[in-house]
Amino acid sequence: MKKLENLTMLYIDFDNDERDKYLKVFRNYFKKVLVTSEDGFRIYNEEKPDIIIIELETPQSVELVKKIREKDDKIGLMALTNNSSIALLREIVELSFSSYLIKPVSDRQIEDELKKVSKKIDSIGKILLPLFCQWDIKSKTLFYKESVLFLTKRESTLFKLLVEKRGKFSTDDEILFAVWGDEFDKSITNSSIRTLVKNLRKKVPNGLIENQYGVGYKISE
Repeated sequence: MKKLENLTMLYIDFDNDERDKYLKVFRNYFKKVLVTSEDGFRIYNEEKPDIIIIELETPQSVELVKKIREKDDKIGLMALTNNSSIALLREIVELSFSSYLIKPVSDRQIEDELKKVSKKIDSIGKILLPLFCQWDIKSKTLFYKESVLFLTKRESTLFKLLVEKRGKFSTDDEILFAVWGDEFDKSITNSSIRTLVKNLRKKVPNGLIENQYGVGYKISE
């Protein structure tokens, strides 16, 4: 369960009567617990939690999860519900929930399910890349085979952008904005980008980063 101690959880609750009971349990495991009954999508967008636990009872709650899944197909989902209908179970499967519990549930049941979610998180958030590389989304760490490739802050930010746009080129303007942001001034030029890319290429397998003159840079396919 140690994996959960570093994660943020969003609890979307439509049953105020049981809120405190479950919050008390969840706060034993997660670094940060957020809770809402009406602003789930807004809080998801603002806080970017690692796991969402939702009271899945109404069409409204199902639609909310579908909306989140459209943006994020990796986030861990756990459902608490009074409804054991085939229709709802089908939705749970289609929306790729990591776990679900039919209420009422005990603290022990919640703990057992969180253990399952914790194990699944180990395989979530890692993107397989060419040339035996992996990118860990949460820690923003690049692995080559079993070894960590140590990147500077700017190299990591650039690589994150390339991973997010994999399959497409990142332009110089996109890189300047992503890497330098508020620090951007007239002293930051295209040569700054070329130097950054050159230094990054020295650390990653040859051929992992492609470029096309006048277009930009991307992860090879």
